[in-house]
Amino acid sequence: MKIKNILLLAAVSLFGLTACENDGFYYQDDARVRLVGDENWTLGTDSLELSFLTVTGDEAKIDVDACIMGEVSDKDRVANIIVDNALTTADASLYAVPASVTIPAGSNKATFQVTLRNAEVLKSKTVRLYIKVAESADFKVGVNEENHLILKWSNILTKPLYWDELKEFFGEYSEEKYRFILKTLADKGYDTNLDPSTSGLNWSDLHNYNIVLANALAEYNATHSSSLVDENGALITF
Repeated sequence: MKIKNILLLAAVSLFGLTACENDGFYYQDDARVRLVGDENWTLGTDSLELSFLTVTGDEAKIDVDACIMGEVSDKDRVANIIVDNALTTADASLYAVPASVTIPAGSNKATFQVTLRNAEVLKSKTVRLYIKVAESADFKVGVNEENHLILKWSNILTKPLYWDELKEFFGEYSEEKYRFILKTLADKGYDTNLDPSTSGLNWSDLHNYNIVLANALAEYNATHSSSLVDENGALITF
């Protein structure tokens, strides 16, 4: 499932590249592989952070490119991918990583997917997955700055500093109300950046969000045995 809206926090990599360029000039002796995350998510660095508050469903599929450092070949070649358990804090049930990826003949890269999963534990902590290239019969490992990718994800919620600007449209803050807001907007394809100073949202946009959320809440309450309440037991309203 592709993600339309995602919260990103990227850790800086001094040598991060944002595309699979041909590095044959530097690696003519041994074919090597480096990992590159989608530049829209990783912004050319070695890591990304995802919040399931802005993901539709309980799984996120992350595209990763395995890029060759050397010349293309006239045959298919296999790159091995492993999880560094010493640098990973996520339980194995929370992710799936392919053990290898095949780079087709004549190509300088192959794309594989890492699956990240949501869970109750993510409401209280952020977990980390550290994947890296392992040597195979066809490839050696790329340079240290580019032989790995770090993925961090959570379902943690904190009150936005700009909530006072949203209070006219959404009422008093509660964690469960905010969680409902973000999940509903993400499911319906709306932007989940509600900060008026950076999102460009105006009075009309937020008023429309109020209507969308009120309708979604009415639907929720009509299809559940009890109305939605917040963490303090108060009825959620818009």
